Amino acid sequence: MNKVHTRIKRKMGSATHLGCARPENRNRKKRPRTFKSEESAKKWAEAQGIKNFELKNLRLTAKDKKIKVIKL
Repeated sequence: MNKVHTRIKRKMGSATHLGCARPENRNRKKRPRTFKSEESAKKWAEAQGIKNFELKNLRLTAKDKKIKVIKL
């Protein structure tokens, strides 16, 4: 594999310690939409037309919330 020079590494956002450039179009998995409050999660679900849903807190602590909408 050929060495990738600095300009191309900067353009692609690759780390300096890597020998190759990061590809421009990676296929990334879609992540679930999350919210900081239950009210905003309910409002978004109703705007999307979701009738049956459940709210799940992804964080362990009660003071810091990361809420995900789960369709039933």
